[in-house]
Amino acid sequence: MAFTQIYVNLPVTDLDASTSFYLALGGVLNPQFTDETSAQVALGDVVSVQLMTHEQFGRFTSRPVASGAIESILALSAESKEDVDRLADAAVKAGGSEPRPAQDMGWLYNRAVDDPDGHSWELLSFDASAMPGAPE
Repeated sequence: MAFTQIYVNLPVTDLDASTSFYLALGGVLNPQFTDETSAQVALGDVVSVQLMTHEQFGRFTSRPVASGAIESILALSAESKEDVDRLADAAVKAGGSEPRPAQDMGWLYNRAVDDPDGHSWELLSFDASAMPGAPE
């Protein structure tokens, strides 16, 4: 079995602000799955983020909707260090925040950005062949 796509469902407090944040990451709004309670933003061919008001998100679970605590860190790879910087800068300009400085390990470069609700994303670019201990 192989999965073909991933849909990341996120509860948000301000749907417009969150949508703007993900569009700044280069996402494309899918109007078919967007209304006043939810917005779907495609972040490429296989990754989509479904942003939902807390009330809408709560319809999909019997558990309390988390707010404030970190539950996961999601990662998106980019083609280059320059792309990571461009995307992170755009995300911060669109209302996100950068919780820590960039990390440059030579073979891996990443920057963390949090969306307006604190959902944490790692934007990264890497060259696995340059990783210490990688086969030659």
